[in-house]
Amino acid sequence: MPRNYAEVSRAIVDALGGLTNIEAVTHCMTRLRFVLKDEAQVDYPRLKAINGVMGVVHNDTQCQVIIGNNVSQAYQAVLELGSPAATSTAPVKRKITLRG
Repeated sequence: MPRNYAEVSRAIVDALGGLTNIEAVTHCMTRLRFVLKDEAQVDYPRLKAINGVMGVVHNDTQCQVIIGNNVSQAYQAVLELGSPAATSTAPVKRKITLRG
C-alpha cells in the first residue's frame, strides 16, 4: 500500500523541532539525514514512533531517520514543507572499502 510521505515527513519535521531547527537535510539510499541547530529540541521517542520511520540513528553531526527504499519521496515531501537553511538535491556519497 502506498504511504503518504507528506504526513510522515510533516511528523518527522515536527518531532525534530520544526523547520527552524533544521540546518540542512540530505538523503542517502535509505535515510533522511538532518543537521540540527539544537539537539535538545528533538523528541526522540515521538520520532521513533512515527509510522513509516524504521529507526533513528544519531551521531555527532547528524540525526538520521531510516525510511527505506522510498526515501526520495520522503525527502521531496520534507522540501515541500519549506526550506531548511541548506539543502542538497544530490544523495550523500560515501566511500566503501571492501575487506575480505
